[in-house]
Amino acid sequence: MSAADVVLTGGRVWTADPAAPWAEAAAVAGGRLTAVGSRSEVAALTGPATRVIRLPAGHLVVPGLIDAHTHYLDGPSEAAGVDLSNADTLDEVVRILEAADRSVPVVTGGGWRSHIFPDGPDRRLLDGIFGDVPVMLREINSHSLWVNSAALRIAGVTAVTPDPEPGFSEFARDRHGEPTGWVLEMAAMDRVRDAVSPPRPEQVRAELLAAQEGYAAAGLTSVFDAGVFTIGERAGWDLLGDLDREGRLGQRVVGSKVANSDPEDAVAILAEARQQARSPNVRIDTLKVFVDGVPEAHTAAYLEPYADRPDTAGPLAAPEEDIRRWAIEAGGAGLNCHFHAIGDRAVRVALDAVEAARERSAPGVVFTICHGDLIDPTDLPRFAGLGVVWNTSGQWIASTPVDAVMARRLGERARHHYRLRSALDLGVTVTLGSDFAASAYVSTYRPLVLVESAVTRRLAGVTVGDPLPPASEAIGVAEALRAMTSAAAAQLGIAGRTGSLTPGKDADLVVLGADLFEIPAHRIAATPVVLTMRAGRITHEAR
Repeated sequence: MSAADVVLTGGRVWTADPAAPWAEAAAVAGGRLTAVGSRSEVAALTGPATRVIRLPAGHLVVPGLIDAHTHYLDGPSEAAGVDLSNADTLDEVVRILEAADRSVPVVTGGGWRSHIFPDGPDRRLLDGIFGDVPVMLREINSHSLWVNSAALRIAGVTAVTPDPEPGFSEFARDRHGEPTGWVLEMAAMDRVRDAVSPPRPEQVRAELLAAQEGYAAAGLTSVFDAGVFTIGERAGWDLLGDLDREGRLGQRVVGSKVANSDPEDAVAILAEARQQARSPNVRIDTLKVFVDGVPEAHTAAYLEPYADRPDTAGPLAAPEEDIRRWAIEAGGAGLNCHFHAIGDRAVRVALDAVEAARERSAPGVVFTICHGDLIDPTDLPRFAGLGVVWNTSGQWIASTPVDAVMARRLGERARHHYRLRSALDLGVTVTLGSDFAASAYVSTYRPLVLVESAVTRRLAGVTVGDPLPPASEAIGVAEALRAMTSAAAAQLGIAGRTGSLTPGKDADLVVLGADLFEIPAHRIAATPVVLTMRAGRITHEAR
């Protein structure tokens, strides 16, 4: 065997390979792992030109981390502008808004948290601060906008404007029928955003290029992009391909097409994109299906009515027959399917669609249900039985002030979220994704934050207070890491290339400045990322 380009030795190596989970060293040549084993085995591959990276004791090497549900293109743009994502009170929100630049043509930004506005925000607060300067502020979950009167006026939204999707995507109104400035779900949001300040492709490109360094510094080597909503899907796919061909794409990307936006032609569009919008590190092969919305806006679909709105259990985002048809068509075309389903009814509808599609699907098709905040106990075993991946957001699995909103919406049901331990015990494949820039309380792309909260069911770094109930649903460090390495690679359909430190696979790896298996769990997120390597190329190296 020829000499290695790079050898990592010292510390410990966690491979995520069940056949050989631990090693002492690894060798890289030609962008691939050529040896993972003992120090003496790897030392034999050291040549005069080999770079030997000697790790201090206590460092940990893990496979490259994979975000199994994010918004790779949209996230940086959504996180730009006025940042409200760390404000916990209305006074803090007002102080940040009053300090914002009012000389710009349009004030954008967001990250406001639902517990501050449990019944939705009001345009009049923004009117008093910004006057006639249009304002658009994204909710932290990305499922609504807070806008002022100027923005509504530019978009032509009045008391008599029809809602784009009555009962789901709407302009919230006061008791007189006037729009309040709370704009719910994608169709209504797009109407306002496209009229007031549509994002520009060159802006999105610049923001993504700037963000990629942060992604690499957090240990990310691959991502699943769960939908492009800023500049449109085709423009987004073209941008990813262009960056890859230019050698400027920092992470491997598996992308998606949203079925709800083209209900009749979605699968055909995706099949075409799979063939045309691809490059060495970009593949568009997944149908993203919105089954419901979010509980904050009463648009998540439950089996029982909302505690604070007994007149509704929440709508579906599309007719059930369409959801089933999309799954059957996608599976038959050999395309993966990724369902957004938060409420227990939405999860059941998605599982029913998979059941209808599974026997008609091409071999190797992956069905994933993302979020799954609340799953009926009778449905949890169906994930394993149908081979459905459960993807959820690690940093959402924590006690936060949003718990009060969930208790108000769901009552006792709010104490039964994210039953990961039970799922793993049933043999369900569990993966984690940040959904960046969307979140319930903490907006982050940093995978170690997700790992820590999945292990502790608390916010990163927190050691006091009760964990998110049920506390017994916490999972172990290895299980949380697997959810962002080997399991995530399987979900994305790239397990033959990455996800474990196995000879022959791409050299995707991360060096951590502490051994996650040895430190207290509340220090996981604070662990420094010393080095990130994707396909043998170092994309981040701490000084």
